[in-house]
Amino acid sequence: MTTDVLIIGGGITGLSAARELSKYDLSVTLVEKEADVGWGQTKATHAVRHPGARWAPGTIAQQMIAEGNQLMEQLIADLHMEFKKTGELVLAFSTEELESLKIMKKQAEFIKVEGLEIIGNGEIRRLEPNINRDAVAALYMPTAGVFNPFDLVSAFFENARENGVDMLMDTRVIGIVPEKNKFIVETSRGVILADYMVNAAGLFGEKVARMAGDEDFHITYDTKATCLIIDTLLGDVVHHIVTALNDPKAFNRYKLVTPTFHEKLLIYNSFSEPAKGIEDRAVSKRVFDATLKSAKVLLPGIDFERHVVASYAGLTARNDRGDFIVEASRKNPAFVHAVLPPPGITCSPAVGKRVVEILRNNGLDMTEKAEFNPYRKGIRSLLKSTPLQMNELVGKNPCYGRVVCRCEKVSEGEIVEAIKRGATTLDGVKFRTRAGMGRCQTNYCGPEVTAILARERNQAVSTITKKGRGSNYLH
Repeated sequence: MTTDVLIIGGGITGLSAARELSKYDLSVTLVEKEADVGWGQTKATHAVRHPGARWAPGTIAQQMIAEGNQLMEQLIADLHMEFKKTGELVLAFSTEELESLKIMKKQAEFIKVEGLEIIGNGEIRRLEPNINRDAVAALYMPTAGVFNPFDLVSAFFENARENGVDMLMDTRVIGIVPEKNKFIVETSRGVILADYMVNAAGLFGEKVARMAGDEDFHITYDTKATCLIIDTLLGDVVHHIVTALNDPKAFNRYKLVTPTFHEKLLIYNSFSEPAKGIEDRAVSKRVFDATLKSAKVLLPGIDFERHVVASYAGLTARNDRGDFIVEASRKNPAFVHAVLPPPGITCSPAVGKRVVEILRNNGLDMTEKAEFNPYRKGIRSLLKSTPLQMNELVGKNPCYGRVVCRCEKVSEGEIVEAIKRGATTLDGVKFRTRAGMGRCQTNYCGPEVTAILARERNQAVSTITKKGRGSNYLH
């Protein structure tokens, strides 16, 4: 197989680069080792759209976040992405922390973030009555918000594929041989010859770089993020993203409680505890309890524990430069690195554009497509439909009248549509439709979703998996 540009990695960074490249008359191929897109760092994100106050002026990170925020509004509209503007409150619990808030405010003002305000205890309580009464002040950032991260990656994936990008899932890169004008890339599904290559492998970015003989950076895994999902019964106890100041010396580095797009709550905490390996996604009892404790620092009167419906963890890929890496390899200008620590979601549109700019400057011949389609429509949802819209859906397709996931009110019609758009596993359906994200966590709807997958994909039920090879739902 030959391609003009090979992208390694199907997270939000690789998908953003793929969509930008799909605007040009090029052959573009993306390979992803998992069974679906967005299952690495993107899957373990808290899905916040950051205004940029936490990153220092002059860093690539802050520049990319500022540019990403400018580009994101149009993308939300064009790609029909699920986003809710909530605003963010960063709490201070002492006069020293108040001074830190003032520094954050200046950093955000440097990139012209609008509506910034430092508010006192009374205004905090008016906005969020359940917040800790010990908070003396907060930095209020009204432009912050939350995405549905799974819809976000699906939007980029579907639009890039619609515009001609070849997407190869369940495809591992085994070796890379750089030649004079070509890369010979050995994968688990055969050899790919590429003129240019983009390393968007996230946690595996250093490993991919080393395969090509590049030693420009080193990735560390000394921070592990843990998320707890809280049922919709507590979905209205907080309406803004609520955070505390980051303390890199503390065990609990970063505390966050946020509403999700689907009206649940998400508790997020990152711990200064090295992972046991690059694939370590376990949530220990100690970390689970510490995550709940961190939430109670922000919202002390809420009984979160009885309403936890899911927990997951993921590594955050930090590097030895302490900043984003978006650059051509020093050894080979046709090899571009786009390897990011958080927040990849906020800056992804800008990173995609920067990758294209680097490739163009380094010799890739790029002619814009006349027929590029910038639009994508999301899956129609029964839950978000009015009674009139429900009748319309069912009238056009009776499958929308049959609810499969009762917790999240997901119909058979939505599940079939998700499969048509690329879902091949139970998790693929879940992330596109929410089927299985409710309180029962697939205990009721799992068998039915499995049967629909088997039917629509013309497979035996026994071959359907939860998340790819080695995870068959039925044994």
